Amino acid sequence: MAKSKTFPRVLAAGAIFLCSVVADAQHDHGTAQATVRSEVLPAEKRVAGKSVASVIRVTGTDGKPISLDQLEVAHTEKIHLLVIDQSVTDYHHLHPVAGDKPGEYRFDFAPKFGGTYHIWADLLPKATGKQEYSHTTVKVEGPAVTPNNSVNTTAEVEGYRFELTTQANAPLQAGKATMVKVRVTGPDGQAFSKLEPVMGAFAHMVAFPADLSSVTHIHPMGAEPKSSGERGGPDLTFHVEPGKPGPHKFFLQTQIGGKEKYAAFGLNVEPPASATAAASSSPQAIYTCPMHPEVKQNSPGKCPKCGMALVAK
Repeated sequence: MAKSKTFPRVLAAGAIFLCSVVADAQHDHGTAQATVRSEVLPAEKRVAGKSVASVIRVTGTDGKPISLDQLEVAHTEKIHLLVIDQSVTDYHHLHPVAGDKPGEYRFDFAPKFGGTYHIWADLLPKATGKQEYSHTTVKVEGPAVTPNNSVNTTAEVEGYRFELTTQANAPLQAGKATMVKVRVTGPDGQAFSKLEPVMGAFAHMVAFPADLSSVTHIHPMGAEPKSSGERGGPDLTFHVEPGKPGPHKFFLQTQIGGKEKYAAFGLNVEPPASATAAASSSPQAIYTCPMHPEVKQNSPGKCPKCGMALVAK
């Protein structure tokens, strides 16, 4: 493995949501509302188990290249690539660098499996001031892995244990906001509170539905680290609001001892309850942004300041 809405595969916003736009937010994306397009250029044969130098081209809807000076920095980088294979097993978070031509960016890619890999370019165009995810795919030669939709709420990574729990141990439900907590335990069996900052946060989480129709990018709630010397843990709290039912895979990215560590969780999202649906459409409901409480409106939507999903009060 290798960094808070639902939507189709082009770039939209709205599926699972965790609070933390810079402290705690959820950004869900498909592809319908994208103002940027991306494509991975042909390269030498991509084979499972081998690293290959690759180039992704990013352009506007007019076909003109998008240069770095047209992008804002978001969590220490101007472009994040969120990469996942068709079995929703092999996740990579990559940061391409400027290539030889405008709008082209280089990155090394080492797929574990064969089949189709989905790539979302996560960026913030200055022209719109809104975070976008542009979707593309690449083919990799080699045996593909059968998808595994089993549920798991614990993960062991190099001696560290990551345990995921939901508020009141309730299942996730489409359209319903739920608090999710991940506790980190060290190899000594004690609560681990030395998580290092990674891309401006103590953790990053992405979530994919089994059909890979969207991606959700989440940051933990609470204050973000102000310096590289700060440490976090053992608990990371997220505000999650799934946009669709069915199996989902969550990948938590942390940094310990200067090395990135990824923990994968499998969760099933239940269909929305009729009562939840009725409440969300109630004209009396007031929706506000967890990060910007001054933002209020009478219907669901996204915060105009940070793009995260509004929550019913």
